[in-house]
Amino acid sequence: MTRLAEQLRELLRHDGLAHLVLYDGDTATVALDATTAHSPALSQDSHEHERAGRQIYYLLEELQPDFNALRTGALIRTVLRVPSGAVLYYQVEPGFHLYAATSERERLDELDASMAECANRLRLPARYSPLNYGSWFNTDSWALLTEPEPEPAEAGTLEESTVPAEPPLDEDPPETPAAPVTARDIHVRRPETAVPQPATEELLREALDVRGLHYIAYHRSPGTAWVQDIFGHTALDDFFRVRTPDQRRERYARMSRLLPGVAGRMNLSLRAILGGELVQLVLDVEQGAVYFHTLSEGRYLIGVTLDQSRVTAADHRLARLAKELPPDGSSD
Repeated sequence: MTRLAEQLRELLRHDGLAHLVLYDGDTATVALDATTAHSPALSQDSHEHERAGRQIYYLLEELQPDFNALRTGALIRTVLRVPSGAVLYYQVEPGFHLYAATSERERLDELDASMAECANRLRLPARYSPLNYGSWFNTDSWALLTEPEPEPAEAGTLEESTVPAEPPLDEDPPETPAAPVTARDIHVRRPETAVPQPATEELLREALDVRGLHYIAYHRSPGTAWVQDIFGHTALDDFFRVRTPDQRRERYARMSRLLPGVAGRMNLSLRAILGGELVQLVLDVEQGAVYFHTLSEGRYLIGVTLDQSRVTAADHRLARLAKELPPDGSSD
C-alpha cells in the first residue's frame, strides 16, 4: 500500500481536496487529510469522513440490483453535491473505492477530473483498462491507454510518462450535428388526476437531447411524476440491444421512487461532514448515468443518459433545467 499512499498524497496536494480515503469493501486501507498529509495522525474530521465513506458503500450496494437489472455495467463513480461542497466516490476496481471530499464547489469539475485521472492511474498497474469516468476522457489518448507505466516515479509524485497531464474540461470532441427530436420521438407519462402543466412539460421537452438527457422525471412526490423520454428515437437504437425501452422505463420509475429515501439516509452523513444536505446525486455507471436533483417543497428531478461520453453534459443540462422550473404552486 506504500506506493498507493504516495500517489494519493500527491493528489491531495491539489488545492481543493481536503480528505481522501481508499476502501477495500467497507474497510479503509489508506486515509489522508490535507492538514496531516505528511503525518500518520488523522484529524477528527477524517474519522468522520471515513465513517461517511462506509455508509455510502452500504447505500450504493442496495442500489446494485437495480443497475444489474438494467445491464448498464458497474457503478463506477458517484458524486454527492451539497451547497457547501461535494463528496466524490470512485470504483478503482471491483470492491476497491476511492473517496474524496471538497468544499470547493465552484471547482468541482476540475477536481472531479483530477480524481478520475488518479483512479485510472491506480487501475493500470493491475492491468485494468482505463474507464471514462464522468466522460472526462473522450479522447483517443485515454481510450488507448491500456499499458501500465514502465517505471515507478520517485516517492511523492504521480507518473507523467504516458498519461495526459490535464483531462479535458467541458470540451467535447468534434461531432456531426445531433439528430433532431420531434414530437413523435417523445414518450410522455402524466399523473392521471394532475392539473395540466404545459409550461413545465415544455421545459422537460426542451431538455431532452439525443446527445445528453434521454429520460427526465419531474416529481411533485415519489408517486406523482411527469415523465418524458426519447428512448424510441432511432439515434438511440444501439442502447436497447438487451433491454427494451419499456423495461428501462419500468426500472427507472422504480429507482425514482427509491432515491429520495436513499438521499435522506445519505444526508445523515453529509450533515456531519459538510454541514448540508444533498442537492444532487450522480450515479455514473459504465454505460451512462442516473441523476437525482432536489428541488424546493419536496420536489425532485430524475435524469438519465444512456451515453457514457455525455455524462457530464447531461449532468449540466439537468442542473439548468432545475433552475428553469417554476417554483411549486406558481402559475404554469
